[in-house]
Amino acid sequence: MTQSVAYWIETKLSNVEKLCDQTFSYSIESETNSMKECYAADLKDFKLAIALFRRSDPEALAQHVQFMDTAPREELVIAFNKDCGSEFVEHVLGYEVA
Repeated sequence: MTQSVAYWIETKLSNVEKLCDQTFSYSIESETNSMKECYAADLKDFKLAIALFRRSDPEALAQHVQFMDTAPREELVIAFNKDCGSEFVEHVLGYEVA
């Protein structure tokens, strides 16, 4: 396994996974079906982002993140920044985090 392939497989995404857990909790705690559906959609987007990351597919990951709703996208970008660093977020996802 090359070092670059190992990066995509072995990098811990603990903050992205924490975001998934929090979003799942919010969906359970929501009192309205519309909010449950919103959180379920966000969770689906977060899990797809993890899957694309693990498949070493930066182009698909960047495109997926680009077309997400604004608020969950910002949360995901921040989580990736914490897990992978600002260089990854800037060069792969195309966002700058201050």
